[in-house]
Amino acid sequence: MRAVLWDLDGTLVDSAGDIAAAVDRTLVRTGRAPLGEALVRGFIGDGARKLVDRCVEAAGGRPGEGDLAVFLEEYGAALVVRTRVYDGLVAVLDAVRAPMAVVTNKPEAFSRTILAGLALARFFPVVIGGDTFPVRKPDPTMLHEALRRLDAPDGVMVGDGPADVGAARAAGLPMIGVGWGIAAPLGADVSVATPTALLEALRSAGVALR
Repeated sequence: MRAVLWDLDGTLVDSAGDIAAAVDRTLVRTGRAPLGEALVRGFIGDGARKLVDRCVEAAGGRPGEGDLAVFLEEYGAALVVRTRVYDGLVAVLDAVRAPMAVVTNKPEAFSRTILAGLALARFFPVVIGGDTFPVRKPDPTMLHEALRRLDAPDGVMVGDGPADVGAARAAGLPMIGVGWGIAAPLGADVSVATPTALLEALRSAGVALR
């Protein structure tokens, strides 16, 4: 049975508010000016390290290892304050009969906390995070391992950004891009704008639905 591999931020959940708030607290703690959510949104998608580096540079600083540690502390203390599931996606998840996993560049422990806090953990027996392996998307290792753990012969990737597209391409999997996310899934095999369209795209990709 074809599995479904889901990105987290910008695909299943809108977490930009909590991420931006943690970034701004980090910048203030390290003596820099906050950036605000609108600017931070554009830096999300490639893992915590790149996010922090980009934000520190945007604030006029030089990134250091201590900045990442402060961010992880700040964000880890407030993961599910403003973060929410995108409207209509719980119904999509309920409709899928195929095995599913989350494959995200967010740290695995943070991802599991968010899934539990938003009552989504029941859908995902497998969660692969950005610190699960030494590599992260767009490297295909995470996708291959998710399929292995699901005991699925193949799958389809659902995501909102270029790292998802790149990982799907490298893994030889079809890619469905969602248009409501943080980034833009340029190069996806199919792009959808609504949960209803996503269900139809999953059906067309050979995913078993109820």
